[in-house]
Amino acid sequence: MSELELSLLRARSMEALKQKARRGELFFTVAVGYVKMSPDKIEMDPDLRVREAIGLVFTRFAEMQSIRQVFLSLRSDQIALPYINPRISGQQQVLWKHPVYTTVSNLLTNPVYAGAYAFGRTGSRTIIENGRKRSCAAVAKLAQIGQSCSLIITKAICPGQTLKGINS
Repeated sequence: MSELELSLLRARSMEALKQKARRGELFFTVAVGYVKMSPDKIEMDPDLRVREAIGLVFTRFAEMQSIRQVFLSLRSDQIALPYINPRISGQQQVLWKHPVYTTVSNLLTNPVYAGAYAFGRTGSRTIIENGRKRSCAAVAKLAQIGQSCSLIITKAICPGQTLKGINS
């Protein structure tokens, strides 16, 4: 295959991913507190303990208005939070651990808990360093909005239904 054919295939596959994301059907992983019911549908976790723990984080944030204060209060009360270990392949298994700041921060800033589907919040960037190509993964795109990056946010009608909604 020539370089032109490879770049065309890459561009077409990326556009197909973006189209699927615009429809709200592209899930690589599911946030803790949600389970994947089908390839294009997620629902809240049926485990009451998981739902209550996540609800507690949001309740404390509403009271304290600070991620750090929520983290410190959960830590002092020794409340374990659910998390999903990405290294365990296969079925999504919920594990419990004492909170760390990034866990609380990721929980409070994930758009899925607000009922929205977001694609394109992070990406990778390729740079040339010392004459060699180097890929930087998980680069935040929020600072690049307006440039050549795409952030797709789709509002879900309600949790548990398919996330095919209105593009915003």
